[in-house]
Amino acid sequence: MTLTLTAETAQGRQALAEVMHHSYEAEIDSVPPAWARVRVVDGVPVSFILVDPARRMDFLGGDLPFAFICDTATRADRRNEGHFAALLADTFMALRASGTALVLTHGRYPLYRRFGFDVFTHHCGVFITPEQIEARLGAVAAVSPQRLLVVDNGPYYQDDLMVVSDVVARALPECRMALQAAAALARERGKSRILFEHPAAPSYGSRYPIYRSLQTRFMALARACGAQVCIEPANPEAGVIPDADWIKVLDMAALLRQVTGKAMLPVRQSLALSFDTDAGAATLQCGAGRLAVQQGMPGDALTVRWPSAALAQLITGYQSADSLAQRYNTTLPPPALALLNQLFPRYWRLSRNESWTFKP
Repeated sequence: MTLTLTAETAQGRQALAEVMHHSYEAEIDSVPPAWARVRVVDGVPVSFILVDPARRMDFLGGDLPFAFICDTATRADRRNEGHFAALLADTFMALRASGTALVLTHGRYPLYRRFGFDVFTHHCGVFITPEQIEARLGAVAAVSPQRLLVVDNGPYYQDDLMVVSDVVARALPECRMALQAAAALARERGKSRILFEHPAAPSYGSRYPIYRSLQTRFMALARACGAQVCIEPANPEAGVIPDADWIKVLDMAALLRQVTGKAMLPVRQSLALSFDTDAGAATLQCGAGRLAVQQGMPGDALTVRWPSAALAQLITGYQSADSLAQRYNTTLPPPALALLNQLFPRYWRLSRNESWTFKP
């Protein structure tokens, strides 16, 4: 017999404690009790999952709700029996029933790609040495970096690297002070390299701000000091540490309703555009300056057959309609491309590249 229990009951909490004892300990209290879930097979707790169901993502015109898988594991002596896949499927069903259209997580390739997730963020890093900063801007004897820099102190970072996860500097004098402060602090800590995650890259399911451009005054000044600026799409297959932030659509029609309800631009095209996906079929109906979403596919609509994860990449700004049409060998008429580009323009969402920061 198979059961799914939650931390809402004493039995569920006991089962969670047992499976964690045989895998690893996670913070059950970090999520609502109903979303600390454990799979029990013939009386044996075999897998657990912790889900935060109420996170928000920055989006044009507002924000977008999503659920985040915070932690999941299967006990070591019950792996490769399909329990993780079954628990995921059960959790996805519960999330859909609660009205959740989008789920995100952080983890390793190829695990999550097998379950219909794909990447949706870029990485941006500014690499520089204290010597490069001081050669251009001069050294400072004493400086207080707390006002200008957020410096991480991860125990697993590369030994020679200081990681600055945010720079609180906008005006050029502040940017200069931030660079000088970072150089002084790196010398104090015995670090020969500095990585600025700039603009800031949220980690593990935080808000994912939108950036229209990655070019800032701070980046321009760092370049003038000789910094190497790396901007690249998430590519976990090629990373020394193949972790990434992943996205999956649970309900295509519900997601399109959420995002088109926030559309800020007038819709002038008159057409019906259907999406036939692994997360269900949905149709954008455009006409008379209005935009509506309906479930299913009317017979007169232009049909696009893309994976739901590809549409998540379009909606979140990671891919353009033109690039997806080319990738999936789809011919879209100009009005359809114009509509998708109008509704879902390209912009930047960033996440940490752990291959840049962590020891292999």
